Amino acid sequence: MDASDITGALNWDSVRARHPELVDKLDGGLSRGDPLAQAAISEMVGLADFGWRDVVRILDDPLGRMDEAPPALRALLDAASSPPPWFDEAVAEAGGRAWWKFGTLQSSTLYQSLIYGYQARGFVRPLVATGQLADHTYDRVLSTGRWVALATAPGQMAPGGQGWSQTLKIRLIHAMVRHSLLADGEWNVAEWGVPINQTYCALTIGGGFLALPMTVAGDFGIKYSAAEREAIAHLWRWIGWVIGVDDALLPKSFAAARQLFEIGAQFELEPDESSKTLTRALLREGYRIELPLVPGSVTDVLNVMLRPMLSMSFSSISTRWVGRPAAGKMGLRRTPLHHLVDVARPAVRLREVVRAIGLLGDEDQVVNREMRTVMRGLGMNSAEIDRVRTVA
Repeated sequence: MDASDITGALNWDSVRARHPELVDKLDGGLSRGDPLAQAAISEMVGLADFGWRDVVRILDDPLGRMDEAPPALRALLDAASSPPPWFDEAVAEAGGRAWWKFGTLQSSTLYQSLIYGYQARGFVRPLVATGQLADHTYDRVLSTGRWVALATAPGQMAPGGQGWSQTLKIRLIHAMVRHSLLADGEWNVAEWGVPINQTYCALTIGGGFLALPMTVAGDFGIKYSAAEREAIAHLWRWIGWVIGVDDALLPKSFAAARQLFEIGAQFELEPDESSKTLTRALLREGYRIELPLVPGSVTDVLNVMLRPMLSMSFSSISTRWVGRPAAGKMGLRRTPLHHLVDVARPAVRLREVVRAIGLLGDEDQVVNREMRTVMRGLGMNSAEIDRVRTVA
């Protein structure tokens, strides 16, 4: 099987002809996983007195408990706590501050990031194989949202920080899924590539969590300076490195992330029924309106009443950032509701003017307020939020 068969991109060869260097890297990544993380999970499986709970306990204080880790897990922690030469902690922290100036809007782009991944059947296939295609959709959204919040919080991706630890936990969960799928003998590597392989991880980080949210933000009228864009790109490059993406596949600048995103969009993917099922579940069950001081029973009724309209709105708005052929196959339908973004744009720009002249407080106050608002919305309690070291 070649890359076209594995990915379902019927025009893989023609895209490669236009962008040979990058597409060849993506081709090679389809057959590669994450050896360091795989070794840690294989080690865990082979130990009678060491399991996932022990891994989580160590990851809750990875630098303080590194000596308690068995050799392969310790090797992973050692590697992840030794940044590559290009990493600049101050630039990464600046990226977090820039991201969180518009944190409430950036958090809403999570749905688009997930839909971006659902286009690719190779991204969806591990969920199908593990039997978790459309189960626990809301919990999956909350879990992913909390990770993004912690990973982008200023300072939290420094080794030992909560974002760094959570990123390693996700890396090991990916390795555990990969181990399980390969061990049961039913996963066909020749036909499907390695599960959760380097190519899909690189496209998810560089395209789904970096370039796409910045595109959505721009559509809403948010403008970042060139320095802010590069700082955010640096932060996500570091997040990608910690989560196990090969350095050669990570975008080294915002322009490189945009290029990766745009080349990814050129592939003519064929979303299958599983993609449609995941998208439908996300649009119908991937959110919940919570109102302070309102009884849960009333909130439940309100969510049931509003779900059809919200689902239709999210579906239509999503077509702004998903190619038309793929959007239709995923069940997304464009209606006049996609103009809600145009309606919201003046309010977003006004908010930026108000922020720029200081009426919302200084930058530290804005960042902290945005972080706390989003984290509360993700179900994090006060103690969990206070553990996050916000800016001074």
